[in-house]
This record gives sequence, C-alpha cells and structure tokens, in this order.
Amino acid sequence: MKLISLLSSGAVQLPWPAMVDGIAVSGSKLDESSICRRKCGEDRRCMGDVVPGEHTCEHGLTYFVCSLDDERITVYGVRGPHNKTKFNQYLNHGLKGRAVTQTALDFWLNSLGRLRAQIEEDFLQRQAEMLDPLHDPIRLVKQIGTIAERLVRKQSNAVGGLDKQIEQVSPELKSLVKSSDLLTDSFDLLSIYFNPEAATYGQRHPVSVHGLLKKLVSIFRIDNGDGSVSLKIYLEGECYRNAFVYDSFKLVPFALLSNAVKYSMRGSVDVSILDHGYGVEVSFCTVGPLIEPSEIDGIFKKRVRGRWAKELRDGRGVGLFLAEIIATAHGFRIKVSSKATGEKKGRIPLATNKFSFVLPYQNLN
Repeated sequence: MKLISLLSSGAVQLPWPAMVDGIAVSGSKLDESSICRRKCGEDRRCMGDVVPGEHTCEHGLTYFVCSLDDERITVYGVRGPHNKTKFNQYLNHGLKGRAVTQTALDFWLNSLGRLRAQIEEDFLQRQAEMLDPLHDPIRLVKQIGTIAERLVRKQSNAVGGLDKQIEQVSPELKSLVKSSDLLTDSFDLLSIYFNPEAATYGQRHPVSVHGLLKKLVSIFRIDNGDGSVSLKIYLEGECYRNAFVYDSFKLVPFALLSNAVKYSMRGSVDVSILDHGYGVEVSFCTVGPLIEPSEIDGIFKKRVRGRWAKELRDGRGVGLFLAEIIATAHGFRIKVSSKATGEKKGRIPLATNKFSFVLPYQNLN
C-alpha cells in the first residue's frame, strides 16, 4: 500500500507536517508553519531534497529526509536538535511547539512501517481468500488444455511443433485449444487484478515478441467451422529479437488485442510490430467507437470506459487498467490515438483507434 494513500486517507494523523515523495500530505496534528507558507509557498527546497538526515533550510527551519521502503518522507517546518540557527522573535514564534527529536521521528516511522505491513498482510490474505474459489476452475482449464493438446498430437500428421500440428486438425479441436488458452490468460489477468504485485512475480526470461503476437493472433482468429473466420486479424512487420520480461508481459498484448477484437466495428484488426533499434513498437489498430480526447487518460483507470464504448458493448473496464499495471512494471507506457472517420453506426461516431507501446531497448536482446 502506498504511503501517500494511507496518510491521505485521514485514518492516520501525522504528528508533524510531512511530504511523501515531494507531495504534501494534509491533516497533520501540527499545522504547517506560517514561515513555510509566507517564505516558500509552493516552491520549497525541502520538497526536492533526497539526502537523508536532518537539514536546516534558508529560513532557519528544520526538515528531516527519511525513507520507508522505497518511498521518501520529508518532515518539514519544525525545529531539530542540530539546528544552530540563532532564533529571533520572528523565528521563535514560527517554531513554537515544533521541536522534533530523532528518537521521536524514528519511533513514528517504525510505527508507520508496522501499520502498513499489517495492512498489506491482511490485504494479501483477503486476496488469497477471494482467489481460493478459482483454484479448481484454473486447474480444470489447464487440464482441458493439456487433453486438447494430446488430441492434436494424435490427429495431426504435421512434422514440427504444436503450432504446426494445430493447423492440421479439425476446426472444433482447434477452437478448443484456443479457447483453453484464452481462459488461462484471462485467469492470469484476474490474479493481477486482485494482486497487482503479481505483475513482477518470477524471474525475467526471454520471449520472442513476434512469436508471441503470432500465437495471440492465432488464438483470437476463431474459425467458423466452414474454413472462414468471423474476424480477420492481420499481423505485419518482423522482429528477430527476444524480450527479457516477466511472465505477466504476455497479458499486455493479450488485453490490447482482446480490447480491439471486442470493439472492432469493421470486422478486422491490424497488428504490427516494428523494430526501431531503440525499442520494439507493437500496435493494435481497428475501427471502433470514438474515444474522446478527454477520455484517453481515464480509460486506463479501474472500471472506467469511454462514453461510446459503453453504448456499444457491456464491459467491466478492467482490461486496460491491468495492461497499464503490467506495462508500468516493465518500464513502458501504452499510448492511445483515436481519429474520427466521419462515419457513424447508429448514433455512435466511428474512429480509427490505435493502442501501441514501445518495449524499451534495455528489455531486449
């Protein structure tokens, strides 16, 4: 749990004015010093100082820079034991009742750390309890996939890996294999929904980005049973480099392709992969409901969907939210563009929607 969320909730009252990673937290027991307000306003030296320990600002006040795990906490506008400033009447009035000792600060930090650790432990326990009923369905889905693959190997005469063998079997068996893969990835997304930290579980390992996209395109390209497909998905471009990523990475293109398929209004999706040298760009483009400019940032928030997307289809608004969590864990952002085509389906304006990301060079081989 982020400290800024815990402290801003008001559930814990701060003994002194404080900032978390440069962001002021309101609601401290001791009001902010009038000297801070008058002399510094919003532009404060203590806000950007990352050097741990006790410091004295140019106006004669003390601020402490400390940390809890990976978050920086700055207690400011107080009087510390090492403050050698000569106090005049103005400073004495501004610092009255603001003495802070290192012992008191350490005690508060340790208490805050224990509280957060307990909250996170309880939260993880509740998450485990919520996921527990899914253990059997997840196991059954994997078992179905294993049995389907065995049937593929029995029916196919193709030489090579499973992907080649799947192309030789009946449309019904092919759909069964693909459906089990879709369900498995959907359960993986659900696990990250309940526990975002799962996005970085395990060790990074090499994955062929191009091979991953080919597999996903094959999974989503469901046969109708007569040799035709209900949705055309085109994959363009090449990349011969591997990406060193967590297991969760595959869920980013999975979620973006799933989103494109769901909202496609022209019966096709264009998937492209381009190696730029500085990174590999992957994009998903389709014609669907317009995403208003004011909605682009919001659609990555939990349970938030665009106005026209809600009118077109039912949905939960979690796919893009989870994709953004996983992308952040890998050091990249998902970009969105939506250009109106000038056409409408009913009252829904259409647009060419493109979701893309660039996997940074440092993640590649």
